[in-house]
Amino acid sequence: METARGRAQRRHVREKATIDHLVRDVYEPKTPDEKQTERRPTTSTGLPVEDQVRKEWKAALARIPRFFGDKRQITSVTELPMPAMPSPPRLRKRPFEATAAASAADETDITGCAAIAYTSEDPAHPVEHMLDGCCGPGAPRWSSARPDTTEHIVIEFDRPQTISGLVYEVEETTRERTQEVRVEASEDGGQSYRQILVQEYNFSPGGATYQREEQRFNLRQVTHLHLTIVPNKSGSGTATLTALRLFA
Repeated sequence: METARGRAQRRHVREKATIDHLVRDVYEPKTPDEKQTERRPTTSTGLPVEDQVRKEWKAALARIPRFFGDKRQITSVTELPMPAMPSPPRLRKRPFEATAAASAADETDITGCAAIAYTSEDPAHPVEHMLDGCCGPGAPRWSSARPDTTEHIVIEFDRPQTISGLVYEVEETTRERTQEVRVEASEDGGQSYRQILVQEYNFSPGGATYQREEQRFNLRQVTHLHLTIVPNKSGSGTATLTALRLFA
């Protein structure tokens, strides 16, 4: 049986032979004659691969435009025709002031053609403030004299009216609450009503404190307009309206 020592000796002999071969054929310097006899791979043009690659690389570089050093190249780029811009669409428009003036001309003079019935008013904030033409935040307003109470305002026209638009404003700056406004119209002298609008608004001193509502209708022969104001749909407060305007 072969011993482990013998196997190790044969392995060392093989490794030494491999090392001697690498030193002789790779690392030992070759004579000039041996170098001249080496043949490098060539291409179909007869040039060595390295020389052919170098030649094609130089040719490719020569074909790239030199934008930064050739003024002729830069000029030719800037002289390219600009694409045609599409013409803007035709827009039908009119100044906002003209629309506002037309609406004001159609406004109904409530104080001159109707009586106002109401369930409550604060002496400091009477119903007249709601119809004085003042509007916007901070304007005079109507306010109930009773907190947390649903209030009613009825506009009783002297003769039937056409109503095509209604605008009203509400402001609340001190309490967090939800106020609901319902509007009903009668065409038979107040005998019956039909509801035409229901809106509710959430007010908060740190958030929304003012609301303007504009509605369009097609009402004919209206004899009475009934507004119901619920101040405390949520929270607590007093019914109020800053402005009320009607348009024929």
